[in-house]
This record gives sequence, C-alpha cells and structure tokens, in this order.
Amino acid sequence: MIIVPTEKRFDWNNAPIVLFAIVIINVMVFYAYQTGDSEQWEEAIRIYVNDGLYEQELPHYKDYLRQNQAIEELELLQELEHQPNRYITASLVLVDEAFYEHLKGHATEYFDLEYRQYWQFQREHIHQLLYGVSYREYGLVANDLKLTNLITHQFLHGSTMHLVGNMFFLIVCGFAVEAALGHRNFLLFYLMTGVGAGLAQAWMDLNSSVPMVGASGAVSGVMAMYLGIFRLKKIEFFYWLFVFVGYFRAPALFILPFYIGKELYALWNQPDSNVAFMAHVGGFATGALLMGLTLWMKPDMLNQQYIEEDQSASPAQVSLDGVYRHMEKLQLSSALQAINLHLKNFGASFDLLVMKYKLLQVIDPDQAKQQLQYLIMRPNPSLRDMRQIEDIWQSLPAAAQAMDPDTQYKLAWNFMANAEHIDHAIKLFQHMYQAEPRHPTLHLLAKKIAFAYQKLENRVESERYKQIAQELS
Repeated sequence: MIIVPTEKRFDWNNAPIVLFAIVIINVMVFYAYQTGDSEQWEEAIRIYVNDGLYEQELPHYKDYLRQNQAIEELELLQELEHQPNRYITASLVLVDEAFYEHLKGHATEYFDLEYRQYWQFQREHIHQLLYGVSYREYGLVANDLKLTNLITHQFLHGSTMHLVGNMFFLIVCGFAVEAALGHRNFLLFYLMTGVGAGLAQAWMDLNSSVPMVGASGAVSGVMAMYLGIFRLKKIEFFYWLFVFVGYFRAPALFILPFYIGKELYALWNQPDSNVAFMAHVGGFATGALLMGLTLWMKPDMLNQQYIEEDQSASPAQVSLDGVYRHMEKLQLSSALQAINLHLKNFGASFDLLVMKYKLLQVIDPDQAKQQLQYLIMRPNPSLRDMRQIEDIWQSLPAAAQAMDPDTQYKLAWNFMANAEHIDHAIKLFQHMYQAEPRHPTLHLLAKKIAFAYQKLENRVESERYKQIAQELS
C-alpha cells in the first residue's frame, strides 16, 4: 500500500534547489563511486579462496563458533559447505571481524612461521579490499560510530531500487518542505534527521558491526516535517492499494498512525530483515521533534503564504480522477461517458483517446474501428503516439489491418517518419499496391520508400521503388 501527499505542486517561485542537489549527489555517488564496490568485494573473495586462506581458516572458524556456542551460525556454515559455490561460505568467514581479531591473536598457534608471514600479508591485503568498499568505509557501524559517517551513510545505497525508492519519496515530500522551511533550514533539518535515524538504528544493537547505508531515515524525517507543516490542514493524498488507485482529502496528521504503525509492525515481525526499520522510526521522530521545536520557538521561520496557498486539483484533474475511478470499479460504460465529457470540456488527449478505443473494443467494436481511424488520421503524431498506434495495429488480426485506403495510406506515411517503423509502411504499401483501385497518390509513398532505402544504402530496393513510383505516376 502506498499513500503519498499530492497537495502541493512544483512552484518555481520556491525552486527546490537543495532537494535537487541532494538527489543529484545521491545518484552520482551511487553510479560514479559505488559501482566499483562489487568488483573490489569479488576480488577479495577470489584471493581468499584461490590462494588457500579459506581452507586454512575454515577448521579454526568452526572451532571458534563452537567455543562461543554460536550453534546457529555453525549449522548454517555446515549446510553451506555442501554448496558447489565456495564463495558463499568464504564470505561468511571473511565478514566475521571478531574471528579475524581472534586469528591475529592466535596466529602463532594455528600457523607455522613460514606460512604465518604469508598469511599475515595476504589477510591484511584482503582486509583492506573489504574495508575499502563504500559501505564499509563510509557506512554507519554501531560499534564504531564516527561523526562523519553519521552524515556520509545518508548518501550511500545498497541497490538501484534502494536508491530509486528513497529518491521518489524524497522528491514527493521534499519540495514542499523546502519551500516552507527555506533552503538552508531544509538542508540542516534533512541532515539532522539522518543523524537521528542513524543513532536510533545503532542504539538497537551497539555491538553490531554491520554497516548501515541509505537516505531512508532522512526521508522519513522529511515526511514527518511535511505532516508537521500542514498538521490538521486537509490536504490531498494519492493512494495505491493493489489495483485500486485514487485521491482523497484528509488532515495531514491522518497518515501519522499508519506510518508509525507500519514501521513498528515490520520491526517487530521482521527482526532479521536487512531493512533498517528503527532508522525509519528514528528519522521520523527526529523530523517531528525538529518541526515541533520550530513551531514552538520560531514559527515565523515557516513560509505561511506558501503553506496556505490553495493548490488543490484543477477541474481537469478532478475530471480525470472520475475516469480512473470508473475504470478501477470496472464501470466501463460510465468510464466511456466520463472520457467523452473530459474530451469535450478539456480537449483531446492522445492517451485518453487510446483508452477510449480500448473501451470501445469491449463495448462497441464497430465504433472502435472508427475510433482507431480517428487516431490514425490525427495530424503530426509524435514518436510516442506512433508507438502506441503500432502496438494497436500489430494486435489486430490480419483482416482488420486492411483498413480503408485513406487510413492505410496515412498510417503508412506516418510509419515512414521513423526508421524503426519502415517495415510496417512497406507491408501496407504492398497491400495497397495489389489492391484495386489504387490510392491516387500511392506513387508519392513509393518515392518516400525509395528515398528511405537510399539512406540505408540499399540501392537495389531503392531503384525498384523508384521504378514503381514512375509506373504509378
């Protein structure tokens, strides 16, 4: 389930400069800096396994787990040993920092002098590779808290989807918060909520050596600030629940119990998840606290004119919402009526015209043919429009693709406007060429095809269509 506020629209009089900068930095860090992490990690594992360190250390690691009564970890290790990919088991040994410290303290017992020197050199090199990856070097580690990492962990992400999800919700809420707080205060509060999120997650297990990365804690703080800014003011929300989508209006704080409840429920029921639920709660709480202090001590900091400005949905948006509501309830006839009313009141929209065609295919196939003809005959279609028309045309049975001559001619001409659709244009031309009577300007289409083949340096086909054009003219 997704519920996001949509009350405010982008306002270039209050341009979200800091928000854009934060998003750009996050994207650049992930794609320009973090891309080398996987290669560095794989190199460390490869050296560890291929140079024999893994086989030397594995028996000692099992003894170490037994001595520390880590039964679950030992059982998992023994189970993974039977897997053909030794890299998985080797990863478990390598990431156990306490075991590495144990090895260094007992190296004289475990390895003879000659091998020990080799082992120390290689193991230190592998350790440097592992700790050189972004999330190890700049992620937030509970048992090794650093002030700088309380900031840097907010700009690192574990995957593309992790990045995209965080940036989506940051943009949805962030531009309104920045407009209300101002650029400097927004940046300061954003970083502070990220710090609060990191401390809350670290507090859950102060002995943890697992790095935490991601902007989700700070994003949760921004969501809390959004709700704090609008409080009991009724605002517009967009919801998406399975196949149901739409809008509703409610006090901003309406969403508060749902958000906190969802995070606490996930924290309680998914204790082993790699999602930092407590960071979400901590970031949200920090954002709420900062906003509460602002409203109490310095309310004039907020841009009240922007907050009170009415940016409710336009009549066109309300009309479109009515269309989608009928669609989600499968009220096809009502949806068709709503589309016709919207087109009458607000003008043609190609996407709505396509939706109308698809509805007519179910309700009235004869009218659907006329609607398709109307779509094709519209002047100056964009490349995106033509791709939608191509999908519709290809979905038709062969008999239905043979439309009236004028429609076929217009469709072929439009297909010729882009190289990726030329094959469709030629197919239509061949059908019209064989038909009687022929279209009076078919020779112009033949010339256009000849010119296209000339650009593709296909002299044989180019000459053939020039001759056909001469014959037809």
